[in-house]
Amino acid sequence: MNNTKSSAPRRRTTPRKTTPPKNKNSSVKRFFWITMLLSILIVAGAGCGFISATMSNLPDVENVQPAASSQIYDVHGNLLTTVHSTENRLPVPISEVPKSLQNAFVATEDARFYSHHGIDPVGILRAVWVNIARSGVSEGGSTITQQLARNAFLSQDRTLKRKVSEALLALRIEQRYTKQEILEMYMNQIYFGQGAYGIKNASLTYFGKEPRNLSIAQGAILASLPKSPSKYSKIENAIPRQRTVLGQMKKYGFITEAEYEKAINEKIGKLTSKKSSI
Repeated sequence: MNNTKSSAPRRRTTPRKTTPPKNKNSSVKRFFWITMLLSILIVAGAGCGFISATMSNLPDVENVQPAASSQIYDVHGNLLTTVHSTENRLPVPISEVPKSLQNAFVATEDARFYSHHGIDPVGILRAVWVNIARSGVSEGGSTITQQLARNAFLSQDRTLKRKVSEALLALRIEQRYTKQEILEMYMNQIYFGQGAYGIKNASLTYFGKEPRNLSIAQGAILASLPKSPSKYSKIENAIPRQRTVLGQMKKYGFITEAEYEKAINEKIGKLTSKKSSI
């Protein structure tokens, strides 16, 4: 008797396909990104409108020269008197300003002056980093051109509109003038304290001599003044600040080690307001 059971062939069943449940978070994410994109577009549009409106109200940069005092001479070329304008200023051409004095301002205020086009993104990022690290506003990112734009056309208010106007004016000034012209206008524009506006008046006021006759050490003193004229016109504050300026000049290759050592060892004497022929 055959006990072998005959087995019927097994039916192969395929698993039923099931539709995965919809992700409830997908619609939320989609809404978030759409909202984010719309917000960016709105902000960008508002920003473009703000910049466009600011540009339309910018002053003409064809005349950046500040008002200057007038000097009256006799027929023999002797100075009779000086008639001051609103500010006591006697502009001097950049050719009469020694290169070391020019470099003192560049090293101190805007080391990348000769390479940027009015605004310096690297300088701005560095200033932001320093300010964050020091938990305050201890360093600015304005270039020499921006400072010229601010002093010549704008107020000192720390507002977004003023900063945007300053940057846009700086770009226009760089398009219109050479670097030497910009530096000349800047050095003739800034205030040095003691009622002295411009590098010539500052040189005559503090040292009783023309800018072309200043030493590197004396030039570094003048370059230190615009940051805070009332503070750094005092000799006890001027010397430490002067050494910072000289250190910057050496760092960026404007003076040699020997020139640096000679300058820091030069006796400045008492830094007081001197009488001059102006």
